[in-house]
Amino acid sequence: MWQTNEVVKFDDKLYRILLVLPGEVVWICLESETAQPEYVHELTLNSFINDSRLFRHDDPFDAMYLDEPVFGSVAYKKRELGLSVIQPIIVDTLCFDPKVRAQRVDKVLQSGIASIATIYKLLRRYWQRGQSPNSLLPDYKKSGAPGKTRAASGQKKIGRVRQYGDGEGMKVTPDIERLFRITIEKHLLNKNAEKTTVAYRRFADLFEQYFPNVLVSDRPTIRQFRYFYNREYKQSERLIARTDPGIYKKDIRPLSSTATAHALGPGSRYEIDATIADIYLVDNQDRSKIIGRPTVYIVVDVFSRIITGFYIGFDNASYVVAMQAIVNACIDKTKVCRELGIDISVEEWPCVGLPDVILADRGEMMSHQVDALIAGFNVRIESAPPRRGDAKGIVESCFRTLQAEFKPYAPGAVEGNRIKKHGERDYRLDAVMSITDFSQIILRTILFRNNYHVLEKYDRDEDLPADIPSIPIELWKWGMQHRMGSLRQIDAKPLQIALLPRAKVTISPFGVRLFEMFYSSSELLKEGWLHRSTEIYRPDSLEAAYEPGCADRIYLFPQSGSRVYWECLLTDKSRQFRGLSFWQVWEIQAAEKHYKANAKFVADVKRRELDAFIQEKITTATKQSPVTSVSNRERIQEIRPNKKAARDAERLQRVRPVIVENEKPLADVVALKPVEEDYSLPTFIPGLFEDNEESQE
Repeated sequence: MWQTNEVVKFDDKLYRILLVLPGEVVWICLESETAQPEYVHELTLNSFINDSRLFRHDDPFDAMYLDEPVFGSVAYKKRELGLSVIQPIIVDTLCFDPKVRAQRVDKVLQSGIASIATIYKLLRRYWQRGQSPNSLLPDYKKSGAPGKTRAASGQKKIGRVRQYGDGEGMKVTPDIERLFRITIEKHLLNKNAEKTTVAYRRFADLFEQYFPNVLVSDRPTIRQFRYFYNREYKQSERLIARTDPGIYKKDIRPLSSTATAHALGPGSRYEIDATIADIYLVDNQDRSKIIGRPTVYIVVDVFSRIITGFYIGFDNASYVVAMQAIVNACIDKTKVCRELGIDISVEEWPCVGLPDVILADRGEMMSHQVDALIAGFNVRIESAPPRRGDAKGIVESCFRTLQAEFKPYAPGAVEGNRIKKHGERDYRLDAVMSITDFSQIILRTILFRNNYHVLEKYDRDEDLPADIPSIPIELWKWGMQHRMGSLRQIDAKPLQIALLPRAKVTISPFGVRLFEMFYSSSELLKEGWLHRSTEIYRPDSLEAAYEPGCADRIYLFPQSGSRVYWECLLTDKSRQFRGLSFWQVWEIQAAEKHYKANAKFVADVKRRELDAFIQEKITTATKQSPVTSVSNRERIQEIRPNKKAARDAERLQRVRPVIVENEKPLADVVALKPVEEDYSLPTFIPGLFEDNEESQE
């Protein structure tokens, strides 16, 4: 029931059990400076427990077992000296017998190595503190009261006397400490922290305002200022106050775990991120044209570090491009690699399926379209905080690894700052690689990293066998067999359409209207929605998914809350946009609206001129209208004869030839070759339609 060195509390006093014997124990009081070992019956202790007078307690000297004094130090020497003094006394358990202990103490006393008071003091310390050699260590840790304010009376400065310079210095009073705090919190504990010497000068300015009569030589010194600063403000507190919160969370805060520790297996968590590659590319067809820097998306499995998907192109980082990378991560990559001229097998890149969690930047997932991925495919989307690259540290490090393979050698790679030195060549002019070349390099690098690259700093789980190397493909295979493989198989086409951006559309007899363009399909004709009749009912609010890179087709969702879609093609009414992307369509439409607005300005001016002309003609005609004595009935009856006469005159005028009078006589044409007589029929014979009367005139 009882153990040696166990500490108990009896009547609010601590006791240590020194020896356990059959039926009795030996204990000593820890709170008495004259305590001696005492024998107590075990039945007596049991009765104390029953009376709620005795309780087990924590050892107050438990930390002494961990002390390790430096060899040769004062504490080490005192421990060894004390142990040598009491060693002949504590050689066996008979030392707890008062008579035997007294005899052994006399022998040690006769040797002259210590006095009787020292001997009993060492024995008491040895028994009270745990009966170990470290029990005899001096309490140097309590010396000096580190971190505590010295309580000294009077106005005289405490500490060592000044050796150089005039004056005696000044004691740091609570009023001076208040000035210290004001200066420190204003000049040292902020993002734009100054040096300690500069802050001390600001303190001197403030001190002079409060104590103008104190001599400069008697002011608090910079050493006192620094001592107060280091005593009152911990290093962690200073670091947090002087660092931007975002930088502190990203680069400085202590880490409590790793990303791999929270990944249950392959497909448990994917990380996705984008970067602008550090290289300038040229056009595929015309390599003299420098296009710019491409965008690279990478999708990485957290557990195995294998790259599961990618995107390389010139589109800016956005939701649309991120979804292309996610679709690429979920489908078979053999076709994609074959399009880039690289043949691989499924075993070389076996990552096919949807993961459980996708961690991405907040901006890329700020779209209502993500709900289709969450609700439709049961994928949890996690967003990293702003400016927190450490939240996706695995995929962030992949960019550095991939670019390190080509950046030192590839021409056109970004080098240092954009500001050139005098005579330095612009590295952008050295670009020679096309987007196809760059894509092949990145793809080859990904395949090497997935299948052969050894991860030196991979934190392995305890159940991972030693014969499994830290290679992404090997970790993936082992995890799929021995861990919870979380990948779910799905068709690529429905997934791709579900992740496309959507927009509201309307239906008219011309077709489905999206972005001022019209689309049609066989399903629309079967439903009769394109018939030009007011009796036809057409849905008012439908959605359609569109691929931003191709405006030739859209995917109409005829039923709300369903992923059933109809593929609609561009109609002839919108044929001008065939073969274009939606971005190009939007640019053309914006340009058309711009020029149309300018044309309306001109049309407005010309319309006002037309209105003025019409009003003038009406006014002139009104003024020229004669006053006639013919009755209204007669005038109305003469309308038909008048119209016939006007029509005859118009016909006569229409058939009359137009005679063009030459202002200057034409020169005679002299043929270089003899002209053969032409017997072909005439092509224009105006004389056949002339009246005889007119020809005679």
